[in-house]
Amino acid sequence: MVIFLVLNGRARRRSFAALLVLCTTTNWAADWPADAMVDTRFPMRTLIPKVVVDSGKLEWVPHDIDLTAFVTPSHLDLRPTPKPQKAVYTPPLNGDAKRGRSLVMDARAAACVTCHEVPGEQWPGNVGPSLHRYKMQQRTAAELYQQIFDVRVNLPQAVMPPFGTMGILSDQDIRDIVACLQTCE
Repeated sequence: MVIFLVLNGRARRRSFAALLVLCTTTNWAADWPADAMVDTRFPMRTLIPKVVVDSGKLEWVPHDIDLTAFVTPSHLDLRPTPKPQKAVYTPPLNGDAKRGRSLVMDARAAACVTCHEVPGEQWPGNVGPSLHRYKMQQRTAAELYQQIFDVRVNLPQAVMPPFGTMGILSDQDIRDIVACLQTCE
């Protein structure tokens, strides 16, 4: 069976992944680019790895959100996507850094650790910038909120998913992640 790897909502050919999309049905990939790694003989499902305790194995379980509609990074992928959206951030932040950290680490939520190196973790995130010493950048809460809500507003070619625009994270989820980022040393 051919598999299509999806990393944080974006297709990636990597040796590790936060999400796995098993490609399964005949018509679902009609609009996908010719260079996408898919096998249209099977229906499409979005799966996520779950560690089987004390076994050294992973079990693949359904993800809460179907990520098959997300575009791939292929230049041939011409499927429509929501336009970049400017976030509406209203202070105060009122974010919970501890909850934000759990969202950063949770593959069913933001899964930032999939692409970013996170202080105190040994995950090999190497797609996005490291979050070590992120606090030193002294970005405002509004700037960080926008970056997580829809990074494409400021970086049109970014591969980070537009978490707010796509409805993946709630307003409070984003506020909590911002609070977490403001503590990363």
